Amino acid sequence: MIYVAAVLVVVTLVAMASGRVDPLVALVAALVLAGVLDLASPEALAAGLSNAGVITVAAMLVIARGIVQTGVVARVTWALLSSTHSARGALGRLSLPIGVASALMNTTPLVAMLIPAARQLEQTRRIPAREVLLPIAHITTLAGSVTLIGTSSNLVIAGLAGERGVDVSMFSFAVVALPVALVGAVIIFLTAGRALRGASVDAVEAKHWRVEIPISASALAVERRASDLGLTHTRDYELTAIQRWGTTVAPDTPIEPDDVLVFAATETGVSALWQVPLFGLSSHRLYAASVSAGEGATLHDFERDGAVRIIAARTEDPLHETHLSAGETCFVAADDPGAITRNPVVALWQDAANRAPQPGKTGVALAILAGVIVAASFGLTPAELAASGGAILMVLTGVLSPRTAAHALQPKVLALLAGSIGLGAIVVGSGLADTIADAISDAGGGRLTTLIVLAVTTTVMTNLVTNAATASILTPVAITVAADLGVDPVTVLALVGTCVSLTLLNPLSHQSNVMVMRPGNYTGAVFARFGAPILVGCLITGCAVAYAA
Repeated sequence: MIYVAAVLVVVTLVAMASGRVDPLVALVAALVLAGVLDLASPEALAAGLSNAGVITVAAMLVIARGIVQTGVVARVTWALLSSTHSARGALGRLSLPIGVASALMNTTPLVAMLIPAARQLEQTRRIPAREVLLPIAHITTLAGSVTLIGTSSNLVIAGLAGERGVDVSMFSFAVVALPVALVGAVIIFLTAGRALRGASVDAVEAKHWRVEIPISASALAVERRASDLGLTHTRDYELTAIQRWGTTVAPDTPIEPDDVLVFAATETGVSALWQVPLFGLSSHRLYAASVSAGEGATLHDFERDGAVRIIAARTEDPLHETHLSAGETCFVAADDPGAITRNPVVALWQDAANRAPQPGKTGVALAILAGVIVAASFGLTPAELAASGGAILMVLTGVLSPRTAAHALQPKVLALLAGSIGLGAIVVGSGLADTIADAISDAGGGRLTTLIVLAVTTTVMTNLVTNAATASILTPVAITVAADLGVDPVTVLALVGTCVSLTLLNPLSHQSNVMVMRPGNYTGAVFARFGAPILVGCLITGCAVAYAA
């Protein structure tokens, strides 16, 4: 039975790493086959659906979306970068605050918000985004492993460990992960400029789109100049005028309520402007809509029922004077897709951007996150209940709409986590976990060498397959190894959790890597060259700290 399980697990991991098979398909096929072969019970194979770690991940995804929805990440990032003039300066200013944020929430939305900030730095100050994006992505990944809620793999480890009687708390991983993150950040800071020096990203596109952004009385931009906010000129958009009560004023004039900021933008720039948290825009989504067949449409035709507002069109004329021919596309804001579907002028539409940021909810969102952290850290309630309560509050307080909260759940990510836990159940149920643990102990011999073998095994596996699969398979192995060595299992789990996050070589091994790949114009060779010294330094630090603990 052990050999059959070993073959099934290896084949599944190879399929997931090959890129030729969808990882979720490979996992589901493995679980079904394991059930047929009786390698684990159906309850164990499906245990990921009710695993505390998966539930917590789902809730934290909603909370992270709520934090991002307020625009606080974008505002803080711009405040930190507003006076920097070099990539090293940007890294120095971002590392600590972004590292702390990564330890408290899912890193994916953080990286998503940092990409336009890095692009804006490149456009306005000639600071290559290439020298900023990958270093920051790696820092978020390393810092995320410090706490229980900072990364999904830690939550998976905690959930599986809890089922085996090992209690993992909010800062259990910090004993190993914090020194590793600090050493990694230092190496990143010292090597990024030289290792990532190269060509900039894509050529500048023409700004054919006219964008008109209304300023509300509560907007953060009121009484401030666009130049001070970094809005006057970037690669994707350029402020051309400010319309005030029917007249046009200079772009460097302080912004007032009810002004309309007029931009020339690329198509990408339209969506980027919609996500700027300074305008006080209504909490609508942005849609790209094409005009139906017929005689075309005007602004009045789109907005006659009051449910849709045109934000941008491919024109040089004011939007209220623009006539759109059949088949032309414009960007419109609406509260829900139904308003677009019911509009007779619209032929086809698609999402262009999420709801506009709502800065007025910043205090509420941060208070909810703080409440979740305090409740989970001091054991006031289990982490999954604290996070679930926080996610519900994000909706009840209006930080997120129910639809946005549902979209934040990322069903495929959660399915991969649940399926990976099922894969771990195969390893445990078949006895393969004990066999692997014995092999690691035999290969190591002593305590230090055993920890090194476990750390290297974890690191290699996480760079080949998903971090969730690595965590699910090696968590029971780590607990067995800890028992064999006679050491605290939490320390060994902290080492495994830290090494699971060392996704520094393979651009496909972590979502953050994938996100920065194109904007930074990186290749697989660049990832390996830049990540190798960081990986070595982190491995040495992790093993040394775990041995000394």
